[in-house]
Amino acid sequence: MITLNNVTKEYKKGNVGLENVSLHIDKGEFVFVVGKSGSGKTTLMKLLQKELEPDRGEIIVNGYHYQKIRRRELPYLRRQMGVVFQDFRLLMDRSIYENVAFAQKVVEAPNRHIRRQVQNVLELVGLGDRLTAFPSELSGGEQQRVAIARALVNHPVLLLADEPTGNLDPVNAREIMEILQEIQRRGTTVMVVTHNKDMVNEMGKRVILLNEGHIEQDEARGSYGII
Repeated sequence: MITLNNVTKEYKKGNVGLENVSLHIDKGEFVFVVGKSGSGKTTLMKLLQKELEPDRGEIIVNGYHYQKIRRRELPYLRRQMGVVFQDFRLLMDRSIYENVAFAQKVVEAPNRHIRRQVQNVLELVGLGDRLTAFPSELSGGEQQRVAIARALVNHPVLLLADEPTGNLDPVNAREIMEILQEIQRRGTTVMVVTHNKDMVNEMGKRVILLNEGHIEQDEARGSYGII
């Protein structure tokens, strides 16, 4: 699903985002990416979304060789990814239904299909009865559920979640992680960037620890107690 071969990304003034990083993530895996600020987590996420280009090395995601991909293929690549952010990034002047439906309208799905898909994905995240509500009427945990629903509505093969529980209390954080785990059980590859040590250790998933642009730890059932 995801392969990096000797990937390096350097910024100006000699700052290194990633240096000679190689890793492989299988289809359907659930992986935590952890590390201190500046360790390379954001660089990795942006490289996978093709917002950044590597200076050296090879990136392959779901069969797409990033160095060979054509510009016209980029929208198809990105449709296969769902992205969830810490700050939700919802459209505050639109209903929950409209927020989730927006991702379907971008790909020009038929209205009948949109209605069915939006209803199904909101039920998956426990908000099937809140279609007409607006983001301001929801709690932080509910807003994050909407963000997850929006990321899932186009059936991505890969879900990237950047600090998805960073603004949530422990109860809501646990519920969000349970949703992500259910998504993985259904076949989606899930990568979560987080600082939540307790959550990482509790879930017992694969843990990739980045430190100064290098992979310092990669364990199938890892913990986040090193840093």
